Amino acid sequence: MKVLVRILGLAALVGLAIVIFRAVRQYREDSVFDLAPATTGTGDSGQRRSISPELLSILADPGDKGPVELMTDGSGKEWLVNRRNGFRYPVEDGIPIMLLEEGEKHKDESLIQR
Repeated sequence: MKVLVRILGLAALVGLAIVIFRAVRQYREDSVFDLAPATTGTGDSGQRRSISPELLSILADPGDKGPVELMTDGSGKEWLVNRRNGFRYPVEDGIPIMLLEEGEKHKDESLIQR
């Protein structure tokens, strides 16, 4: 009986170790796509966040599934730009708003490269 209890206890410890290992590994994988470190904004805006390079590399325009690039306008507002159709998607506090309606609403013909 003692042997059975020890085997069950050992199996429980091994199971717990596997769960902890998987949780740590998943946390590390998820943290790759975290936002870039906060940068100091100008004026009273306080802290601003930007899109991490890893996230930017996997983002695609929802309309044509092509790559987008990060662009900052004169007022410091960030946009994700699709130069194939001129759509601009706003980035608010490091979060891209990639809805087709937003891209069409902020379309800029001067950004289109032919």
